[in-house]
Amino acid sequence: MKFKNLTIVMVIVCILSMIILLYTNYKHNQFDSRKKTFEGEAIALTMKFKKSGKMRYLVYCFYVDGKILSKRKVIGGDEILNKFYKVKYHLNNPRANYIILDKELKPDSLTLVKAGFSKIKYYTYDSGVTNKYLERSKWK
Repeated sequence: MKFKNLTIVMVIVCILSMIILLYTNYKHNQFDSRKKTFEGEAIALTMKFKKSGKMRYLVYCFYVDGKILSKRKVIGGDEILNKFYKVKYHLNNPRANYIILDKELKPDSLTLVKAGFSKIKYYTYDSGVTNKYLERSKWK
């Protein structure tokens, strides 16, 4: 009697596992086919990592008719932060997008200004050596 109940439980667990696996695969394939319709391209700046529970998301921004912030679940370290990458987006809905992290872009300043970014100045205090404010700049 106990063996029969254990067998039923194992069969149910296997069936549920298969359903979850098939659903995950379906969603992944659905997004892959949807990505092929993304025709717009822009330059994205990776900004920071945001944690939500156990998930870690990369937050990046790009400009299409104004600033668009987006995030993507990624595996990787801080070496991809504050760098530029290509982002592909849907022409009618730029919020539907994905960033291509395979190859870092090295755009010049004119290209970045045309893409919507601007360079800002900020100051840091050097209390150790010079006791002065040091001027720095970064892209936003």
